[in-house]
Amino acid sequence: KTSKSENLGKKATLSTLNPMKFSIVQKLIEEHEKRNHKIMIFSDNVVALLIYSELLNRPLIYGKTPEKKRIEILDELKGKGGSIFVSKVGDTSIDLPDVNVIIQISFHFASRRQETQRLGRILRPKIGKND
Repeated sequence: KTSKSENLGKKATLSTLNPMKFSIVQKLIEEHEKRNHKIMIFSDNVVALLIYSELLNRPLIYGKTPEKKRIEILDELKGKGGSIFVSKVGDTSIDLPDVNVIIQISFHFASRRQETQRLGRILRPKIGKND
């Protein structure tokens, strides 16, 4: 017998991996990268992150990403831009003031703290930018 929380977890995973959602995320990334935007794509579902990152050939930072690899990924994003997939480690432990687009493919419902942390990534003032 499956518990109610296990069923909710399965439903959330299926929703996150919905092919239509995947297609929309792919189009959003492509459009924003054409404009040289710096993009963070968040998901609290690590399985989904691994799948999206692999299929879209974009870097991923999550709990198991070694520190050296994290630094390489972040330096590349700071330099040339592009997009990275990030788990909830990006809510508080990654500082990328130039990120100007956030895409959330899954999140904890009713977590105002998490929402505030993620929005803070793009709402803070950009040095030397007026747009």
